[in-house]
Amino acid sequence: MPQKITVIGSTGLIGLQFLRSISEGEYEGVTAITRREITSLSDRSFIYQAIHDFSDLEKIRADLKTDVLVCALGTTIKTAGSQERFFEIDHNIPLALAKIAREEGCQTFILVSSMGANAQSKIFYSRVKGKLEVALKDVGFKRLHILRPSMLLGEREESRPGEFIGKIIMKPLSFIIPWDYKPIHASTVADKIRALVSGEGLGTSIWSGKELFNKN
Repeated sequence: MPQKITVIGSTGLIGLQFLRSISEGEYEGVTAITRREITSLSDRSFIYQAIHDFSDLEKIRADLKTDVLVCALGTTIKTAGSQERFFEIDHNIPLALAKIAREEGCQTFILVSSMGANAQSKIFYSRVKGKLEVALKDVGFKRLHILRPSMLLGEREESRPGEFIGKIIMKPLSFIIPWDYKPIHASTVADKIRALVSGEGLGTSIWSGKELFNKN
């Protein structure tokens, strides 16, 4: 059955790849919540771009009336400017939008988290990702899918020097790297998201390592 799909984090590597992979008529409606117009999607008139500055999340409520909410929102501590701002972007905003979407009838939430996410981690980044995962379990979605990809491959609009160096080192060695740590292309994660949207089942599912490379 066609469903309404909404994406937050639409300009990020996975969010944009997912939107680009969608065909017209595949879903009942597609909304990309974004801070600015995404010019690379200008040829896809079936994707509605809802532009918000995220200063008042209640103003986004009307665009969160959806069946499936895909959250690919995320940043780095360097880009955010501080740990406090990073926590706001990677934890508070996604959680608040998830709660609003659930209030508006959303049944499925798909979160792009990160390998190593753990609410008890000593690593701040991983701890924030883990805390969001834990909090989302209490929101009440019928289906909660948590994806934990390792290093992402693909062309970002923003420059991340550390990630770039990591790709140079890890990509040639991917055949000997354990599945949980293998670099994965954003298009592969996008394919997994599409499979999960059309899948069935209830409850919380966590996808990592080899499972992310499997489209089923």
